[in-house]
Amino acid sequence: MTTVTKGASLLRSIDEMTMSRAQILVLCLSVLLAALDGYDVLATALAAPALTAAWGIDKGALGLLLSSGLIGMAIGALGLSPLADKWGRRPLVFGGLTLMVGGSLLSALCDNIQTLAACRVVTGMGIGVMVPLTMSISAEFCNARKRAFAVAITTVGFTCGSVIAGLVAAPLLTHFGWHAVFISGGVAGLVVLPIAFLVLPESPAYLLTRQPELALIKVNKVLAYLKHPLLTELPAKVETARPSYRSLFAPHIIGITVRLTLVFMLASTTTYFLINWLPQFIADAGFDAATASKVSAITHALGMIGAFALGMLATRLGSVRVAAAGLIGFGIFLGVFGMSPPILPLLIFTASAAGFCLSGATGVFYATMASAFPPLTRVTGIGFILGVGRVSSVLGPALAGWMFAAGLSRGQVSLFFAAAPILAGLILLTLPKAENGAAQPAEALSRT
Repeated sequence: MTTVTKGASLLRSIDEMTMSRAQILVLCLSVLLAALDGYDVLATALAAPALTAAWGIDKGALGLLLSSGLIGMAIGALGLSPLADKWGRRPLVFGGLTLMVGGSLLSALCDNIQTLAACRVVTGMGIGVMVPLTMSISAEFCNARKRAFAVAITTVGFTCGSVIAGLVAAPLLTHFGWHAVFISGGVAGLVVLPIAFLVLPESPAYLLTRQPELALIKVNKVLAYLKHPLLTELPAKVETARPSYRSLFAPHIIGITVRLTLVFMLASTTTYFLINWLPQFIADAGFDAATASKVSAITHALGMIGAFALGMLATRLGSVRVAAAGLIGFGIFLGVFGMSPPILPLLIFTASAAGFCLSGATGVFYATMASAFPPLTRVTGIGFILGVGRVSSVLGPALAGWMFAAGLSRGQVSLFFAAAPILAGLILLTLPKAENGAAQPAEALSRT
């Protein structure tokens, strides 16, 4: 087999060569992991109407329960994500899956809201570390031409998992009760674990930049699996600071970091308000829990179409403008949904239109964000933005619960939250222009 001698040449060859079957399998695994994330994120929301009826939960307490998973996601993204830049992608994938499986199965055994909230925090910690990992893995195992598309497809996997959750939850709630929603998520995680063990190698980009013990042997083992040329020697190791959040705030990058973080904070707060409260809104409109689950599934299914459509549109018009337009559209349709009368087709249409815009904007935004950081700080950077966004998103379901408890209507609360993504879209438009999306910040960071 032909060999190369420089790590930089290796990374360029991966960027330029046709993707191997193994690389495609890794991308498929990333989509599968993202789908599992999407299922677990929505599980509590789908079980909420049945839990409310079984335990007599008021809306204030329900809002706190719905926020518990987001608290865990914030802990996972901020506290665990940097470990992937220190210990590697593969160990953190198994750690995140273990937290998700354990939290889901324990959730099914709970008999009060306090223990259930604690279990959802554990599940959320796994999701919180898994989301930046799947985006990083998608970016690092794909060639340059397919990289942005690969990350966008991974976000579609998240939406696909939410669709599956809505479709599966309806019969589970009807025939087995809310416990089955959490059990199914845990069982799905158990199925994915051995698949990940067989398919996922360590990232070659991570091994070349971090260069752990026996790095050359480990790199060549991965390259042989990927059907790429082997190394005869490692490049000289560049001494860099340990992955930390400080590097994200260097003078030449702080403006972009702050903007991306603020955009995600505003967008995710409203996103998780809608995701978590949508089934309850449908139930409050006079429809049963199974119908609420189906509406949620339809909304997320059309969101998948939005991710594909806006992703293709971004190749022509630019990612920033398309993501900004999607966020603004999300805000507008959310406001319309909130003001709509309790007519099921109208509720489905307005919620689906909001989901279409949201998923499309999210996919394009994630692809840009994944390219904004070099390998040694990629998961740290993505984890920081997602983690801060998760912290703010905790306020979404909880604040909505308090607003409802104070007597505000669905329309008033929806209009309040609709302003956030509109503002996020306007902020996104202030990003510095670059010829190739997020290539400019990535180059800047690589010099730190």
